[in-house]
Amino acid sequence: MKAPLPDPFAFLHWGAEGTHANESYLWDNHHRGSADEAVIQQTLSGAAFFQNPSGRRLVTPGHAMLFTHDEPSCYGYPPGETAPYRLRFLSFKLAGLRPWFERLRTEFGPIVLMAEQGEAAALMEEIMRRYRRRAFRDRFQETELLHQLLIALHREQVTATQTLDPVEYGRHYLQDHFRSPLNLKLVAEKCGVSREHFIRAFTRRYGEPPGALLRRLRMEHARRMLLATQLPLQEVALACGFADANTFCRAYRLRYGTTPGAARAR
Repeated sequence: MKAPLPDPFAFLHWGAEGTHANESYLWDNHHRGSADEAVIQQTLSGAAFFQNPSGRRLVTPGHAMLFTHDEPSCYGYPPGETAPYRLRFLSFKLAGLRPWFERLRTEFGPIVLMAEQGEAAALMEEIMRRYRRRAFRDRFQETELLHQLLIALHREQVTATQTLDPVEYGRHYLQDHFRSPLNLKLVAEKCGVSREHFIRAFTRRYGEPPGALLRRLRMEHARRMLLATQLPLQEVALACGFADANTFCRAYRLRYGTTPGAARAR
């Protein structure tokens, strides 16, 4: 008998809003519950603190904290604060959404931007509304909406790096748009810096020039397409960001030491 496949569907354990005004509001996540239970907690007004081994930070309006139960972190009402802390939170089983949640925390930390009028905040409010009314159509929609929320949060963080960290924004832009016919001058303009500054800062931070990352992403995508499809080389070239098949073939041979046609024939 085959072992059952793991359940990929997330579901909401609990969603609520609350207000706290003294230091009795304090939660320690260590051994609090299951590591598969995640929480997104949005600050609506006032502030809370969030503390983990990396330190303690305030979570102010326009931000949210991300954590799981059974992790070395805690949060609560800040000592010395006077304004009430008003919050909204969703507690849910991660299941198949774990890679998205962990990538979000790994790239941007446990405290993320969540603008009051942003896409992520609107999705969180929609999920909360459906939870209160028990109005999810089925577990597929429940998982879908939670997935959309994590994607919206990731998009919001990436967008913010355009002004907060142009070099990081450039890396995300290359990863998201390498299939388009872009060049480094265009990417640098999107980041609001000069081409020379972008190349220097990017290479220093990530250990490879942005042009090398762009070529690598295109070549890896092209290789997968050659092995998985019988599309003409011109179509593969355009789908990977190259101007034409000749340019693509030269770049492929330079990287892999063989032509795309020979690689496909193998």
